[in-house]
Amino acid sequence: MIAALYVVYIGDLFAGGVAVGVPREPYLAIAEILSGVGALVQVGFVALIYECAPPREKTLSLIALGWMALMAGLMVTVHFVQLTVARRLNLAAAPELARLFGWEWPSLLYAVELVAWHLFFGLSLLFAASAFRGRGAQVARIGLRVSGSLCIAGLVGPALGNLNWRMIGVFGYGVAFPAVCVAIGFVFERAASLHGDTTIGPTKGGH
Repeated sequence: MIAALYVVYIGDLFAGGVAVGVPREPYLAIAEILSGVGALVQVGFVALIYECAPPREKTLSLIALGWMALMAGLMVTVHFVQLTVARRLNLAAAPELARLFGWEWPSLLYAVELVAWHLFFGLSLLFAASAFRGRGAQVARIGLRVSGSLCIAGLVGPALGNLNWRMIGVFGYGVAFPAVCVAIGFVFERAASLHGDTTIGPTKGGH
């Protein structure tokens, strides 16, 4: 479901013209709604990982859930402000307001979104990776670590003032993460068939 949501989101952005700048309406509004909904879905996703994590990995999985909850809180706030406040302002006539509410860098809300997606989301994936133990979960574990690391690495873009470098993180959460979600689905399916439940860790025999 998460992978499908990402496909719809990316398709909406490109349909709105993101390749040449900020997407036009109504595609931008749809993207903002999808972002808020997707953030909440991803909280449920990490909560599921926490619930099914082996007992010794519960603490790190709970930390992952905390980071994802922070990310979702920021995302819902940013896009609620965009949908309800920013659209009622004439940002072109008031450059000082554009620095608060616009999607052109530098912008306050844009910076908050970057923190949410690159830092908090990346940290959540790195901590969630600990829940996947054993050879059968290796792809999911490595995939979460790689995508989480790429997300955090994308912070070099705003740090340098060149958002082209942010694309490292965009690849992490926009391409690598949806692919990892598919792999995680297979991990849960395999765990259910081997253990009789969805505990995502090795059995007592170490498989």
